[in-house]
Amino acid sequence: MPIISIIIPTFKEGSFIERTLQNFKELSIPHEIIITDGGSTDETLTIARNYTDKIVVWDKPRRQTFGEAKNAGAALANGTYLVFIDADVLIPSPQSFFEEMLRAFETSQSLVAATAPLKPYLENKSLADAFFSAPLNYFYIVSNNVFRIGNSSGEFQMVRVDVFREIGGFEEQLAAGEDNELFRRLATTGRTISYRKLCVRHSLRRPHKLGWLRTYGIWIKNGVSVTLRNKAAYKEWQIVR
Repeated sequence: MPIISIIIPTFKEGSFIERTLQNFKELSIPHEIIITDGGSTDETLTIARNYTDKIVVWDKPRRQTFGEAKNAGAALANGTYLVFIDADVLIPSPQSFFEEMLRAFETSQSLVAATAPLKPYLENKSLADAFFSAPLNYFYIVSNNVFRIGNSSGEFQMVRVDVFREIGGFEEQLAAGEDNELFRRLATTGRTISYRKLCVRHSLRRPHKLGWLRTYGIWIKNGVSVTLRNKAAYKEWQIVR
């Protein structure tokens, strides 16, 4: 029986998905990997099948929302904890990382969900990445750990499965911002934290392609819209590949 269910939404992730999946080879904590694919036409699914047989593929003509993808993965999960990560996320030393995370959950029964600061891939880091990543990470640390207002980006979220199911999972109608919205609802049921002693690493492909200032503008616009109107600012979230 898995303790951790790792759920990875994918869509044309052939450039990243194998590295992400290989990263879990050293993880000995009982776990399962679930791929929920939005209709990839590249090698994403071929690669994924080398690592897991828990794969669900979207087959409707319209584009799948992130909430739908993540909920589809959660529906297949058997773990005590759900871990949602992006397809281009690496968890440094996953064995010690999850041992630390599990200790945090076991120590505090009021803890319902955790995220971790986001850093760039080691080979991709730059002064701009360090400068612009810091405010976002501090925002999540202060929101969760100080003001106890749930906030989290979707690169890494770890949630107690029973609480996730009690609140109905992700809001599927949101084109984007479902990650922050989930944490806000979770914070009404217990503690959410940004575990600042740990971090996850990400390609940062969106700010690298669109620029940090434009990316921040998109994030802020959508975040305000979801918070005030419970509606994404965009009909579809721009795919960056």
